[in-house]
Amino acid sequence: MGQKAKDGDVVKREQLIWTPIMDSLFIQSMLNQQYEGHRIDGTFTSQAYVNMVAEMRQKLNIELNKAHLKNRLKTLKEHFAQCYDLFRGVGLSGFSWNSETKLFEATDDVWDQLLVVKLDAIKWKTKPILNYNELEELFAKDRATGAGAETAKEKNKRRSSIGSDYSIDDINDLLTQNTVNLESLNNDNDVQFVAATPSPHETSNSTTEAKGKKRKCEEEEDINKGKKKKCEEEDDINKKITTSLENVASAIMEGHTILKENNVILEKSRQRVYTEEEIYTGLETIGFDETKICEAYLFLVNHPESARAMFGCPVQTRKKILEEIMNKRG
Repeated sequence: MGQKAKDGDVVKREQLIWTPIMDSLFIQSMLNQQYEGHRIDGTFTSQAYVNMVAEMRQKLNIELNKAHLKNRLKTLKEHFAQCYDLFRGVGLSGFSWNSETKLFEATDDVWDQLLVVKLDAIKWKTKPILNYNELEELFAKDRATGAGAETAKEKNKRRSSIGSDYSIDDINDLLTQNTVNLESLNNDNDVQFVAATPSPHETSNSTTEAKGKKRKCEEEEDINKGKKKKCEEEDDINKKITTSLENVASAIMEGHTILKENNVILEKSRQRVYTEEEIYTGLETIGFDETKICEAYLFLVNHPESARAMFGCPVQTRKKILEEIMNKRG
């Protein structure tokens, strides 16, 4: 319905046409916000709507706001309630949910029993219920404990109207939602209410969430410890490599020094061998007669030790010493 502006004109409210794809995205977005703790006592927080509006705008590339989501949420919840309240009753035993066809299925006899008391239920025989499992996760708890839940007296009256007995599941429902005593199940006018007992799902939610956060912290701590240990191991390996390289360098330097010293010693211990040219030039230098120089040259070439003895003397005495050596050798 339009709203009146100050000048009296009617301002038309912009309507958003929802498609099955949009519904699926919205339902999944609601589940994500519920998992992240942005739904308290069945109500989505302001932050949840901020997150869902941003996500839907990004994925659908359309302009929508919080009001659009709240209106669609109300519609989805009402449509789900019709199916949920209809098919979860004990009077409808024989129905089963087919996740492939998206239908509640049963034999014709079972459908006939339902249509006797609920003629308008015929539409659900051929009309698929999209996203039923997800909607059940979102709203089934609200149907059991929220404003839309049946009272124990209402459940007794409904069971009596279709003449059916209670199942174990229905008895559990009655005993867990502001419930009745077992003695009162057969008397819809004498219902004795007892204190509500939290369901295992409700009591375990907070515990599971706390354990999840603790486990996540422990995993992050283990990862940090692993990184720290890896860094320490790498530092230790680098230190060992550096020490080994220093040891190798030191050993090379020490070996080089020893080799140099050995070369000096070897050089000193090696006897000098004079070449033929050095011998002949040396004989010319000390003034040997040309008649005897050939004889002396051959003598020194054949006797290297005599050549060393001659060259080891001062130049002025070499001729005399060589003559004495040659005379002794005869």
